[in-house]
Amino acid sequence: MAENKAPAPAVTAAEMRYALALVVAPEDAARLKRSGVLRGGQLSQRRITSTYYDTHKNELQRRTLALSVQREGRRVLETLEAMPGFAAANGERPMWQTPLTRPVPDLKLLAKVDGIGKLEDEPLRPVFTCRLRRSRTVLEPDGAAVALSFDEGEIRTRGGRKLPVSEIELELQQGTPRAVFALANALADEAPVRVEMRSKAVRGYALAKRAEPRDASAATRFGAVDLHRGMAAEDALAVILRRCLAHLLANEAAARAGKEEGVHQMRVALRRLRVALQLFRSMLPEVERSWVSGEVKWLASALGRARNWDVVNGLIRRVRTGMVDDPDLAALGHAAERERRRAYDALRGVLATRRYMQFTLGLMGWIETRAWRRPGALETSILQVSIVGKLADEVLERRYRKARGRARNFDRLGTVGRHRLRIALKKIRYAAESFASIYANKAVHRYVKHVETLQDGLGQLNDIASSERLLRNLVQRRPSQALIRADALVRGWCAHVALECEPALKKGLKRLKKAEPFWRRPAKD
Repeated sequence: MAENKAPAPAVTAAEMRYALALVVAPEDAARLKRSGVLRGGQLSQRRITSTYYDTHKNELQRRTLALSVQREGRRVLETLEAMPGFAAANGERPMWQTPLTRPVPDLKLLAKVDGIGKLEDEPLRPVFTCRLRRSRTVLEPDGAAVALSFDEGEIRTRGGRKLPVSEIELELQQGTPRAVFALANALADEAPVRVEMRSKAVRGYALAKRAEPRDASAATRFGAVDLHRGMAAEDALAVILRRCLAHLLANEAAARAGKEEGVHQMRVALRRLRVALQLFRSMLPEVERSWVSGEVKWLASALGRARNWDVVNGLIRRVRTGMVDDPDLAALGHAAERERRRAYDALRGVLATRRYMQFTLGLMGWIETRAWRRPGALETSILQVSIVGKLADEVLERRYRKARGRARNFDRLGTVGRHRLRIALKKIRYAAESFASIYANKAVHRYVKHVETLQDGLGQLNDIASSERLLRNLVQRRPSQALIRADALVRGWCAHVALECEPALKKGLKRLKKAEPFWRRPAKD
C-alpha cells in the first residue's frame, strides 16, 4: 500500500484505557438517552468508520493485535489495540494512536511497538469495517470523569456478512474503575443491559472467520490461568475470578440457543467460581462472599435443571440405539424432550432477568474494583500480603487429604458416599487447574488426568442416579403402561452400565492413590 506523504511521528508508548461495554436493545438505548442517568449531559452526535487491516496471513491477529484506520469527519487516526483473550478481559486496553493525512494504514509508524516486529513492510488488506453512529457525553460523578457513548451500527466483512452493534461504552477518563461500575449499575437499573467482554475488533475477526455472524453453538472451554508463585494472593484471586466470569459469559449465547455444551460450560464456570471462593475463603469478607455464593447457587439451579434433562435424553437415546423401533421408548423420549424444552425455556427466562444482569455486572465490579478490601480488616491485610504459591501448596494438600478420606472403604460407599467423593475430586481438580501455572506442567497434567478419569466415572454413576429420579417422577405424574415399561428398560440398561463401571473405577482409584502429589515437588520458578 502507498505510504502517506507526510507521516506522523512514530508511536512508541501505549495509552492505557479502561472501558466497559454493555449490550443494549436499540429501543432501550433510546429510552436511556432520555433518562436521568445522564444527569443533564448533552449528547454530541457523530459518525465513525473504522476499517481494520491485517496481513494476508492475519499476522496481527496472531499477535493479539488489531490495526484500524478510523475516519471521523476530516479526522483520520491509525489505531493499534491489544486484543486479549476473553479470560484476560479486565476492561483495561493498551492502545497506540497516531494521526494520518490519508486513510491508508502505515505500520512503519508503529514499528517500535512490541509485536509488530518485521511486519512493517508486509502488505495489508482490509478485513472488516465498523460503521457507527455515536452519541457521546462526559459525566463527572464524584470527581471522576467517564465518557459515555451509545454506539449503533454494524460490523461488515469484505464478503458482505454483517453483525449489528447496539451497545453502551463507558470509558474512564479520570478516577478509578469504581466510577465506571457505579454508572453501569445506574444504567442497569433503568433498562436491561448485558456485559460484552469481546471488543469490536474481536467480534469483527470472528465474523470474518465464520460463515455465520455468530455461531451460538460454539461453546468455550475454561483454558489456562496465568499465575506465578510470587504473586500476591489477591492478584491471583482477581485473575481466577475474572477467568470464571469470562467463561460464564462466553457460553451464555450457546445456552440461550439451547445448546447442551453451552449449559454444561456455564455450570463448569460456576463450579470453578464456587471453588475459587472456597480457596480464598479465609481472606474474603463474609458479606460479599455470601452474596456471590448465593447468586451462584441460584443460577446453578436453573442451569442444573436444563443439564439434568439433557442427560436424561442422552440416556434414552443410548438405550434406543439397540431398540430403534420400540414405541414405548419413543414415547418416553418425547415426554423427556418436552421436559427438556421447559427447562430451557425457564433458563432463558432466568438469563433475561435483572437479577442475572446485576449478578454478572456486580461480580465484575467486585473483581475490578477489589471491593473485598476493608481498611484495617485482617482479611484484607492477609489477602494483600500473602503469596499465592504458599497458599496453593496448603490448599492442595488439604484437598488431597479430604479426597483420600472420602475414598476410604470405596467398595462399601453408597450413592451418597460416592457423590461426596466425586465432589472432593472435583474440588481438587479445579484447584489444581487454577494453580497449575505455578507448578511443573507435565506433573500437573498427569495428576489432573488421574483425577479427571475417576471423576468422570463417578459422574456417570451420578448422572444415572439423577436421571432415574427424574424419570421416576415423570412416570408418576403421567402414569401409562408405555412409560412404565420404557422406564423399566432404561433402568435395566443403567444397572448394566453401573455394574460395568466398577472395575474401571477401582482401577482409577488405585492409580490416583499411587500418583505423586505434584505440589510436594520443588517449586517452579
